[in-house]
Amino acid sequence: MKRRQFFIKDNFQYSEKGLFKVMLMHSDLDYQTPGGLTLEQMNQNRKQARPATATTPGASEQDAGIRNKIILAGLSNEFEFNSNFSHFIMVQGSYVDFENPFITNYENRYESNFALRTHFNYSKIWNKISLSYRLGFEGGVNDINIRNYGNNAGNKGDPQNFDKIKNKSGFYFLSQSLNIAEKLFTDISVSLNSNSFDYSRYYPIDENGSASFKNQWLPNFGINYLLGDGFSVRAKLGKGNSAPTNEEIRASNQEFNNSLSPENGWNKELGIRKQWRNILFVEASYFDFRMKDAIVRRQNDAGQEYFVNAGETVQKGLELLIETKPFDLENNWFDQFKFRLSGSFYDFKFENYHQNNIDYSGNDLTGVPQTTINTLFDFTFFRTLKIDYSHFYTSKMPLNDASNVWSESTLVGNIQFRVPLKVDRSTYNFFLQIQNLYNTDYVLGFDINAFGGRYYNPSAKRNFILGVQMNF
Repeated sequence: MKRRQFFIKDNFQYSEKGLFKVMLMHSDLDYQTPGGLTLEQMNQNRKQARPATATTPGASEQDAGIRNKIILAGLSNEFEFNSNFSHFIMVQGSYVDFENPFITNYENRYESNFALRTHFNYSKIWNKISLSYRLGFEGGVNDINIRNYGNNAGNKGDPQNFDKIKNKSGFYFLSQSLNIAEKLFTDISVSLNSNSFDYSRYYPIDENGSASFKNQWLPNFGINYLLGDGFSVRAKLGKGNSAPTNEEIRASNQEFNNSLSPENGWNKELGIRKQWRNILFVEASYFDFRMKDAIVRRQNDAGQEYFVNAGETVQKGLELLIETKPFDLENNWFDQFKFRLSGSFYDFKFENYHQNNIDYSGNDLTGVPQTTINTLFDFTFFRTLKIDYSHFYTSKMPLNDASNVWSESTLVGNIQFRVPLKVDRSTYNFFLQIQNLYNTDYVLGFDINAFGGRYYNPSAKRNFILGVQMNF
């Protein structure tokens, strides 16, 4: 894998009330995609690329990979009319040049994207009450030109399909935040979401189509109450909606799927927070999310992906966070320590989900582990050397909708060393990261519902990253 990235940002305070910001990023990514393996193939040689079959060539033979170039630019302006009233606006645009030689085809994709976000803000503070409102709009337009060719050993072959997609999305929103005596906090919001797309095929035949999803009103309610010293309880109720993406509407099987419906559902959440004298912070929350028309990934016999709506899902879970403040040990060689632990414990199930006369209702949701636990230890030595020592535990998860193939649980460790160097007004942060510290055999990304049991994309063994971050 080769990755080059350039990022620059700046701001200009043109008046006491106005702040202008600008950013520019360029990214150039080139990496090989070895393709999914079966369990037997992975156990034989986890470094191998997907081998050829009687009907399809292998990943190495086809030089399978991703080459992606992105230019992203953005401007924003914030202006305070007075102490109570302000306005924010941001515009950004990007251009993507995407190239993907795959086993069965060679894809070029060119994207032009534009996005706008703007909102007015009003806030008022009385004796023990503060109130704020936000009214705004956010939207975007994506123009995509996709060209698929045959893949002749990593070179473009005969044309297959040339398509265009234009996606328009946006939402108006209004939110209110209320604070009463620093004890009762409420957040209420509502948005009106819209999404539509037009598509056309201009080779080898002329074909046009469109789809507009029903506008959705999405209310959200939140309340937080401080019961005592550093102890609070909170509750949330909200509706969510997620329209199909461009990659789901026109997946790698090169077919338009305008029968997909947006995912939507209601989420209920309860939580507690406790702070002990600015030493230890604990947060726990329980949620119950009922999703309809969940979008699920599938693969055909050629390894090409497509997506279907999977009925309903019931997603219940507990999330936990424990974090300490940085402890100053007042020691010249070991002077600071901090600890953080986060965990997720999920019970996600399919409900009312049938495919090809098979009932998957009650099965665990594909690709979702029941338990994940992450820990991070931060150490500072000699006032300058910082060490981040982290662990990531992931329990087993189902790899297909039938829940008859499961992954293995894994524990992966990483460590990073950071040293700052100041030169005049500039700071250079040098770092060395060792990933997969214990040289664990594990799979980070699975191809769920993969045809032929090719679920496994083995992760790298122990590897090293050396870099520097410069602040001027």
